Amino acid sequence: MTYNVVIEGQTIPVPEEIGANDETVKRAMTPFFPQVSNAMLTRVEKDGVTTITIVKRAGTKGIALTELIRCQGRKNPIIQLYEELQAMDERDQVDLVQVLEMDERIDRALAEGEEQAEAIESMSRRLARSAAQPAPAVILGF
Repeated sequence: MTYNVVIEGQTIPVPEEIGANDETVKRAMTPFFPQVSNAMLTRVEKDGVTTITIVKRAGTKGIALTELIRCQGRKNPIIQLYEELQAMDERDQVDLVQVLEMDERIDRALAEGEEQAEAIESMSRRLARSAAQPAPAVILGF
């Protein structure tokens, strides 16, 4: 029987002792394609030729998206405080004494807001550095 491995658009013929088993295919290909170690292998047999297609699976890069989905949405504290003060100002309910009494809350909102902004910037940089990953299947509508 003839075995061909298809990976990243390349077709590579392999001997029967390698192609007969998924684990031996992974061991043989991993030195050249490290992503094969956790990839999905599919086999199609036609006219005495077995074609083994290797599709990469998402590695640790998928974790960032999972974490983003799990995050609870909330407004930046300093923006929330600004909106409250703006609403009070529109109703003429704000005076200097009130603002001075809010000093501690303002400082806390500034600190939390800066921390949140830094976390968002860090996540944005990580996402920008992440390489695109092919989908294992065609998504309808694309």
